[in-house]
Amino acid sequence: MRYQKFHPAKALLPFVECYFIWEGEAADGMQVQSPPNSYSSIVFNYADLYKASQHKNEPVVVPRAFVSGQFTSNYTLLLHGKIGIAGIVLRPSALYNFFGVRMSQLVNARVSLSFLPGLPEEILWTAVKNQPSDEGRIKVLEELMLSYATAAKSNLTIIDEAIDYIDACKGCVSVEAVAAQLKISRRYLEKKFLEKVGVSPKFYSRIKRFGNLSNKIAHHEKIDWQEIVEEYGFHDQSHLVKEFMEFNRMNPTRYHLVHQELTRFVKQ
Repeated sequence: MRYQKFHPAKALLPFVECYFIWEGEAADGMQVQSPPNSYSSIVFNYADLYKASQHKNEPVVVPRAFVSGQFTSNYTLLLHGKIGIAGIVLRPSALYNFFGVRMSQLVNARVSLSFLPGLPEEILWTAVKNQPSDEGRIKVLEELMLSYATAAKSNLTIIDEAIDYIDACKGCVSVEAVAAQLKISRRYLEKKFLEKVGVSPKFYSRIKRFGNLSNKIAHHEKIDWQEIVEEYGFHDQSHLVKEFMEFNRMNPTRYHLVHQELTRFVKQ
C-alpha cells in the first residue's frame, strides 16, 4: 500500500494544497475512515471501483472521476481489489475561484466531474489512466490546474484572506475576530464565505481546528490529552471528546490507535 503526496507549482500555491497518488491491493477488502479536513478535491480512480458511506447511510459507488467540497463529518471508504487513485487536494475556495461553482452543492458530496463547467471528463480520466508513471499522472493534473490559474487569481478576494487567517490560527478563532482583523462586517463575511466555501466561517473554523488536531494525534505516538485541550481551546477533556464524536464518530483514544496504523503508508 502506498499513498504519496506531491507539491504543486509555485503559481498554484494559493489554490492547490497538494497532489496525491494512492496505489495498492485490497484483495480481502479494506475500510478507511477519514475525518473532515477543510479541503475540497478533484479525484480520478483508474483502478477498481469502490464505495463510500457517511452518516450511517448505505455505501454508494464513487464516480471514477469526481469533485467534492467540504465534508462536515467523517466518512468511510470501502475498497476491494486494485487501488489506483490520483487526486488534487484543493484549498477551501479553490473550486469557486477556478470554476465559479456554487459550493453549497458540493458539501458532503462526490459529484461527477462533469459538474464543473468546461471540463472534458472522459478525456481527462483517460489521460490519467493511461499514464505509465506517477510523474505522468501528476503532470496531467498540474497542467489542468495551471490552465485555470490566471482566471482563478482574478477571483481572489478578502474572503480568501479570511480563510488564510483562520488557517493561521489553526481554526482557534472567533468569527468576530476574523471580521475585525479584516475590517469587514460579520454579515458580509458570513454571506461571502458561504458562497465561496460552502459552510459558514464558524463551522469552517471548527473543521479546521479538528483537522489540525486529528492530524497531530495521528502523527504522534504519545499524546498528552490535557496539553491538546489547552492548545486547541477546548473547555476540558469532555469537550474534546464531544467534538471528536460529532466530527469523527469515535473517541480520541480510538482515533489515535486506528490512525497510527494508516500514517505509515503516507509519503510526503
